[in-house]
Amino acid sequence: MKKISCYLYAIALAFLAVGTAMAQPKVIIKAGLNLANFTGDIEDDTKLLPTFLVGGQAEFDLAENLAVGAGLQLSGKGFKVDDPNFDAKINPLYLQVPVQIIYRNSGFFVGAGPFIGFGIAGKRKVFDESESIAFGNGEEDDVAPLDYGAGLELGYEFMSFRATAAYNVGLANVIPSDQRGDASVKTSVIGIALAYIFGGSE
Repeated sequence: MKKISCYLYAIALAFLAVGTAMAQPKVIIKAGLNLANFTGDIEDDTKLLPTFLVGGQAEFDLAENLAVGAGLQLSGKGFKVDDPNFDAKINPLYLQVPVQIIYRNSGFFVGAGPFIGFGIAGKRKVFDESESIAFGNGEEDDVAPLDYGAGLELGYEFMSFRATAAYNVGLANVIPSDQRGDASVKTSVIGIALAYIFGGSE
């Protein structure tokens, strides 16, 4: 996992170095709704958990319709189980670094690329009992500390605003390594957001 983190950071830095040499950046400030779930080897029927996304991104033009972007976001993930016999929710919060290649045309855009997220906070609740999430890979931890995967984002720009819809699929097993055995659980997030655009070359 440490190697994957280094590779993703190297990619982000390389993209930004190229972009800096070519154009002034657009700065994107974004906030929105995440509909999160966990997928994989989960015994209970999980449901989408409404949570949030907030953060920023710098985008550099590479060509007339092509750009590269990298950002820093707070991204809520998790799931809920809403059953008469078992009521539970887990809502980890990640500090997430996405990198995207972006294509724009006539106000519409599509972006795709990898992300890496570091677990920093969150709550787990079973019935009426709530406690903070423990990130780590030990027997007593709740969620592995690292998430990574790939994202796809679609949207439309109007004036200085951007409306977006996104899907992020996790590729990391978020079960702590000392507990997982052969089991695998991954994150999944559908997001909708509104962003404000600053700057950028004409």
